[in-house]
Amino acid sequence: MWLDDTDRYRLIRTGRYLIAQLKRPHRVLSTCRLNGGLRDDLTHIANHQSCEGVAHVVRTNTSHGPEDYHHAACAAADLPPPTTALMATAANMQCAVLSRAEHAELAVSVVATAGVLGNATRAGDPAGWHEQRDGSYPVMPDSVAPRPAPPEAGAGTIVTLVFINQPCTAACLVRAATLVTEAKSAAVLDLRMPSRQSARLATGTGTDQLSIAAPLLYTPDDWERQWAGSHNTLGELLGRATHEAVTRCLLLQNGVCAELRRSLCAALGRHGCDEQTLCAQARAELTAADAACFEHNLLALIHDPLSAAAAYGLAEILDLIAVGVLHPEIARESLLNQAALLAAAVAVKPTEFAALRAQLQPHLTAAPGQLAALAVVLGFAQKWRAGQE
Repeated sequence: MWLDDTDRYRLIRTGRYLIAQLKRPHRVLSTCRLNGGLRDDLTHIANHQSCEGVAHVVRTNTSHGPEDYHHAACAAADLPPPTTALMATAANMQCAVLSRAEHAELAVSVVATAGVLGNATRAGDPAGWHEQRDGSYPVMPDSVAPRPAPPEAGAGTIVTLVFINQPCTAACLVRAATLVTEAKSAAVLDLRMPSRQSARLATGTGTDQLSIAAPLLYTPDDWERQWAGSHNTLGELLGRATHEAVTRCLLLQNGVCAELRRSLCAALGRHGCDEQTLCAQARAELTAADAACFEHNLLALIHDPLSAAAAYGLAEILDLIAVGVLHPEIARESLLNQAALLAAAVAVKPTEFAALRAQLQPHLTAAPGQLAALAVVLGFAQKWRAGQE
């Protein structure tokens, strides 16, 4: 099934493969282990599903390293191994999204696959692996024997194939790569996706890959673009198309979209306030009957818009404290105030803010997730307290 057909390439989807057949020479910058870097001799750029996201071992002979896998995977799709840049992911090619952006004679197309639930990370998170000459080792002091490195295709991976319709210098493609990466990170940050390696917001995944292709000079009238920054139209088009493609992919692959991120647990789960913690807190603070009522209505509670807004406010305060924007001397008071606001939102009684703040104050040294969970439970109890409507 072809998805796009231009005078420069044809994009087709066949089975587990998404393949761009280049109709004329291109300058290609890619992250591929084989045939990657900067090339001008490629005939194909491809993305493929190399495994399922969880508990799946691909039955392909990789005992002699990535070269064997590259050749086997190319053979399966009838691709020429020496001139194919091949990317891998656990994402379903049926969830691939093609996005376009244009200005005057300039056009950018981005076809992306994306998943973030398995190995979302934030740039600078603690790493789990260290590469050495003979393989990758886990980052642990007592490690002796090497373990296989995590596969390039993780349970969550964002892969972007970018096509620019005008020639670009090599430096311009490198700058374009930074813009595409920024746009990918912006899409993940806009959804407030949590890192799986820290309590911070994710900026991507540990296995993200990209390729950017622009045609080589073809006619005497052609000229090469020099710059792809966010102040010029090429940078804008790259950012818009990438953000749109990645955002749409996350909905198709993971069922993640802005509306479904409007949740108390989406805001505070990375800080330890998840459904399990909320139910445990309810059982500790409420009567058995009230705790059962709390659990039965948990879905409605965590998706309440005002409660979600207060929860995101609390999460933002924690982030600002972590990076030093809010100084330690006011950290506890600001967290207490926001936790009380969360409790008042759950209670649907803004006038009870002061009373709820007083109830929460003795628990100020609790972990953020526990404090938030207590605020939700106290707010629920206050909501149904007789004589205080």
